[in-house]
Amino acid sequence: MGYLHGSVTAAHHAREKRRREEEEEEEMTKYTSEELDKNWEFKIVRSLSNAFHRPEVFQALLQEESIAGWELVEKLDDRRVRFKRPRDARRKDINLPPGYDPYRSTYGSMAVRNTSLVIGILTLVLVMGISLLGIFSNGETGFFTEEVISAVIMFFVLVVIIASLIARKKI
Repeated sequence: MGYLHGSVTAAHHAREKRRREEEEEEEMTKYTSEELDKNWEFKIVRSLSNAFHRPEVFQALLQEESIAGWELVEKLDDRRVRFKRPRDARRKDINLPPGYDPYRSTYGSMAVRNTSLVIGILTLVLVMGISLLGIFSNGETGFFTEEVISAVIMFFVLVVIIASLIARKKI
């Protein structure tokens, strides 16, 4: 049950963190009447990792967004950047390169999220499988002792951490 509780707690913390970030964005992104009168439109581009910490990634983002006329307003943190552009820039969107989304709000590959999801599911299946083996062993001591189960779980946690670091290009 401890594993399930830990997952529920982690999910709760993630939701709470996202709620706080949304509140922070609302507070930080108050628009002046002058900005609204000049017909600006705004957006925030988010990264799943701290990608915008790296200057070359941040500069690439700025260059990519400028194609559709977006201008930097502010870098909120290493995961969120706010842009603005005149509303009439929409008329030029028809001329953008194929596949270019002027209203994208995420940066980076979804492969990071997908890899994390697959690893998480595999780990969950492994833990459930080991738990079921423990239940059906009728309490007899055998290969699936608590130490072995703990070692296998620690191994998969280590695999998840390493995969996450590789996906974020930290190693």
